[in-house]
Amino acid sequence: MKIADYAKHLLLAPNLEDKLVPPPKHWEEDGETKSLRIEKPGRSLHLQFSDKKVKIPRLEHLNSESNRGLTLHHFANHELMAIELFAWALLAFPDAPKSIRNGWIKTIEEEQVHFRMYLNRMNDFGVQIGDIPLNYIFWKQLGQFQTLESFSAVMSLSFEGANLDYSQVYAKVFSFFDDHITSDIMVYIFEDEIKHVKRGVRAFEKSIPNEKNSWEHYLSLIHFPFTPRRAKGYLFFPETRYLAGLDANFVKQLADYEDEYTGRVNLESVKKFGLGSELMRKNRLDSHSIQP
Repeated sequence: MKIADYAKHLLLAPNLEDKLVPPPKHWEEDGETKSLRIEKPGRSLHLQFSDKKVKIPRLEHLNSESNRGLTLHHFANHELMAIELFAWALLAFPDAPKSIRNGWIKTIEEEQVHFRMYLNRMNDFGVQIGDIPLNYIFWKQLGQFQTLESFSAVMSLSFEGANLDYSQVYAKVFSFFDDHITSDIMVYIFEDEIKHVKRGVRAFEKSIPNEKNSWEHYLSLIHFPFTPRRAKGYLFFPETRYLAGLDANFVKQLADYEDEYTGRVNLESVKKFGLGSELMRKNRLDSHSIQP
């Protein structure tokens, strides 16, 4: 199979199982260098995008299984969009270096595993995909993706970067409520997200002009109303960015960044858990509890 054919299949197939077909191990040469920018993915009726705003349950409400299921539904939606958009990138940037395209393919495969993990666990809590409206926040950034560097800045350094924080926060809170199965899923995904951000950093770093540092270059690649606020979670874990290969100046600038949206999220529910800064890592996982 050619990479372009596989990417089109993931993007245009309406059914969920088609979007979860893993990449083949061997590829035919594409021979196609024309950029193809698909404006919207194929989705069956129950997977359609919605403009209806549905808030994710507050952290203190995750003692309820139904709220855990709804939270994982939000996360599963993000994984599905990521699968589609990395497939989109394969079509939009056919001239990207082979190492970067191979990284996108591997990311797709890992996001598919993550989606199945979320799906299986939220099903345990009685929630099915499509039970609540599906936002399309990642797809709304399509106009930002003018180059593979801007794609990497938004998808990898920002959205996946923020998930380095969120996966830690939720791993800790699920563990607080003695839901170690779901906590372990979050830690497993955290470890993969380090690799995803690192792949984006590699693509991003190659294009930094001599007269700019990495933070300045990042700011030049994103456009308002998208801001660096999207690149970090309720709590910021600087160590995670070092693990992903970002430099000290970038990490400090991101830690210090504030804009008019800062503080809109109620952090009181975060603070009451006393989550601390120590990272939850994969070496503590029970592999039998987190099968996709």
